[in-house]
Amino acid sequence: KQWYQTQSTGNDSMDLILNTISAPHKLRTYLGLLRTNGTLVQLGAVAVPMDLVNFALIPQRKSIAGHWWGLKSLQECIDFCVEKDIYPDIEVIDAGRVDEIFINLASGNSSGVRYVLDIEASF
Repeated sequence: KQWYQTQSTGNDSMDLILNTISAPHKLRTYLGLLRTNGTLVQLGAVAVPMDLVNFALIPQRKSIAGHWWGLKSLQECIDFCVEKDIYPDIEVIDAGRVDEIFINLASGNSSGVRYVLDIEASF
């Protein structure tokens, strides 16, 4: 099986997920990927309330944490990037390409591309 196929079964295989999504989305999609005592760290600031059923966390002691480096620091970074014309190279991929991307990342990702996995389009 390819990596994404084992993940799509919700087989509790990840210890940590760094969630950078800042748009409204379904956390339960990702919580099913966490193993017992796993943690999802929410890095993207979602501006609206998000639904969460506690029972998705309690039986396996899963956790959701957050990190905020502060609006001032973030704004300084964004301003610097705009001033210097620095923008990320991204490529949105579906889960069918995850194995290929892992190989690319393991070999150093010489292109420097940030890959964004589109979960909803993948399954």
